[in-house]
Amino acid sequence: FKPLSEELDNWMHAPYNKNPNHPENLIHKGISDNLLRSKSEVLIDMMLSSYKIPFRYECELALRDTIIFPDFTIRHPQTGDFYYWEHFGLMDVPDYIDKVSSKIKLYSSHGITPGIQLITTYETKEHPLSLETIEMYIKYHFC
Repeated sequence: FKPLSEELDNWMHAPYNKNPNHPENLIHKGISDNLLRSKSEVLIDMMLSSYKIPFRYECELALRDTIIFPDFTIRHPQTGDFYYWEHFGLMDVPDYIDKVSSKIKLYSSHGITPGIQLITTYETKEHPLSLETIEMYIKYHFC
């Protein structure tokens, strides 16, 4: 990809409100220098950085009266449009699946459509997220 536009580069490096919850879980360092919560998020961070896709990790997003922190807030490198990437890494835990459904419903009710502006990836212990899957999503949405 071409280098980022100055505006998108400035956006990516500007200060922003980050998720204040459970900082003790931020134990994996990405190539972007972000501290991340999982090895799968490290892979997403690595691929977004490699493709020079501007992003922020766990940036505050206000959906009317609800504040959430998407795993990745992304700007399309050509259009500047916003995308959100949520990685759901515990899909073999029943209570977690209920939270996933609620979160996707929240996004949808605010006009952020899964498969369009909302990228979602999933994994279980037996089926971890792969680099090939991440690259497929990046190419589909940003190339």
